[in-house]
Amino acid sequence: MSPTTTRNLRIALVLLAIALATWQRACAVAALPPDFDELPYLQAGFDYAERMSPGRWGEIADLDENHEHPPLVKLAFGAGLKLAGPTEPDWKRLRVGESMPDAARPAFEVGRWTSAVPGIGQVAVAAAVDPLAGLLLAGEAYHAKYTSQAYLDAIPGLLFVLALFVFERGTRVAGGARRPVPDLRLVVVAFALLGAAAAGKYPFGAVGVLALTPLTILAFPRRPLVWLALAGAAMVTFFALDPYLWPDPVGRLGESIGFHFAYGQSEDVASAGLPWYQQIVALFRSGPTRWHPGVFPAGRVTAALLPLALIGMPIAASRRPVWAVSTAVGLAFLLVWPVKWPQYLLLVIVPLAICAAHAPAAVVALVRRLRGRAAGPRASTGEPASGSGG
Repeated sequence: MSPTTTRNLRIALVLLAIALATWQRACAVAALPPDFDELPYLQAGFDYAERMSPGRWGEIADLDENHEHPPLVKLAFGAGLKLAGPTEPDWKRLRVGESMPDAARPAFEVGRWTSAVPGIGQVAVAAAVDPLAGLLLAGEAYHAKYTSQAYLDAIPGLLFVLALFVFERGTRVAGGARRPVPDLRLVVVAFALLGAAAAGKYPFGAVGVLALTPLTILAFPRRPLVWLALAGAAMVTFFALDPYLWPDPVGRLGESIGFHFAYGQSEDVASAGLPWYQQIVALFRSGPTRWHPGVFPAGRVTAALLPLALIGMPIAASRRPVWAVSTAVGLAFLLVWPVKWPQYLLLVIVPLAICAAHAPAAVVALVRRLRGRAAGPRASTGEPASGSGG
């Protein structure tokens, strides 16, 4: 196959993944009933939208509803609601899991499409890394569900995968070899994107920093000033995009992060009774296909992600170490973090899909090694490697 044909096929597969992702999320936006976290996040979006008026912008930093999460995504919801102007729903009439009232649908569509577009963007990034990864991700049930609802995960998730993508471009060449001289400008952009991801939802920034720190040390050995500059780029972006912190950065950040550690020990989490390995169980069960029958027709691919990723991990570690390390760090975080809600799986779904996309190459490499071993003894005795020649 010529290089031009290969490139055209790759482009076609990328476009196919984006088209499938768009169709799946459009269906989910229209079909899914109201979900738990959509109610407080959309209400916060309306509160922010109210303050996006002349003379009231200064009030945005004072809004402390739902302060345990940074405001970036809720500000995006607010901007969308301000532009589209839907009527605020009667929140008392909404019931989680029940049909959406027609009067509430316009507001939910604004919030959901604010999530769906960056969700589709994540699929596009994954497909740019490996088209098979994009195709796996396009219909994967957890990713499709939580990037089709007014949750907090789609926007920081896009910033997170863009950070990994840009970091890889800055430190690796085609084929996976390390750049002799890393592109520091791209690496700075990658860490700034991680700061922005943290301003949307803390765990995306945390997992990204934990994954990229050892790779940064390998790329820039014995250069502590570079390490400090990269940490500074992440922190500056994080604080710039989190207006809630501006009046009292240290106090409010401590209060916000402290909430999460306290919540991990709360009655809500304890009463759920979920084991420490719950997220592994969730991957094999593909919950959204059971919760919402008929909405996610390709959702069963979820159960194959982890086995395929484990098969493809050795090849991914060699060719795409950024994504392999992010998969390992993300899975470790999910196992250790006490809160086991399924939306946290979006921390690892994209890296998992990219590692899973390397499974075919790993199988081919294994078959070749086995054939080589089988042919070796025959060649040493002068026997033909295959057939009798007759």
